Amino acid sequence: MDGKVIAITGGSSGIGKATARILASRGAKLSIADWNATSLAQLSAEFSSQYPDFLYTQLDVTQRAKVDDWIAHTVQHFGRLDGAANCAGVTGRTNDRLPLTEVDDEHWDVAIGVNLTGTMACLRAQLRAIVDGGSIVSIASVAGLEGIAGISPYCAAKHGIIGLTRSAAKEVAQRQIRVNAVAPGTINTPLYQDSMNGIAVPPSCPMGRVAEPQEVAAVLTWLLGPESTFVTGSVYTVDGGWHC
Repeated sequence: MDGKVIAITGGSSGIGKATARILASRGAKLSIADWNATSLAQLSAEFSSQYPDFLYTQLDVTQRAKVDDWIAHTVQHFGRLDGAANCAGVTGRTNDRLPLTEVDDEHWDVAIGVNLTGTMACLRAQLRAIVDGGSIVSIASVAGLEGIAGISPYCAAKHGIIGLTRSAAKEVAQRQIRVNAVAPGTINTPLYQDSMNGIAVPPSCPMGRVAEPQEVAAVLTWLLGPESTFVTGSVYTVDGGWHC
């Protein structure tokens, strides 16, 4: 990954942060975006001495014009874009599990707006800028491969990311650009901690534990790197056997 320019959303926490750390250690140049200014500043402080030329941008992925500006600034700063990891995500307006009959419009709009429309905006901007032979990976979920009661907006959004990924992969394959998704199960991230209401390990995980973010980040890094050059339109589960 030495010298490769990678843009990351959701890059200052969870899977995005773990991905940023691995990519940085392998020589990539990073443009890191996150809506949380505090965690973004903390990551900048962690990286600044060793990686002084990295970019850090506070970004709401639902603001499509600002997504375009972020990618344009990334290319202006580094001179190119080689890859991207789209890791921004939320459960919804709240982390409560709600039957569809109790889902209000705001909850639905937040879940779809951040997870699906936000990913679309990022993917679209990245595909307009990325070099031939580049790679883009988006975070889906096992919730995008099956139904889960109580989180229907999140499931709908994550199913949508998978469809978006597969369609985009076919559109840009002639340019040797790869577009893939990773579908995590239960991962020890702030989103998981906020949504599980004290459940240590959900019964859906045969391995009997929650994964750490770096275990998912390792798969993203592989998909972004030179070892996966004939892999596109694929969805990789990292779920401890949940969906097998």
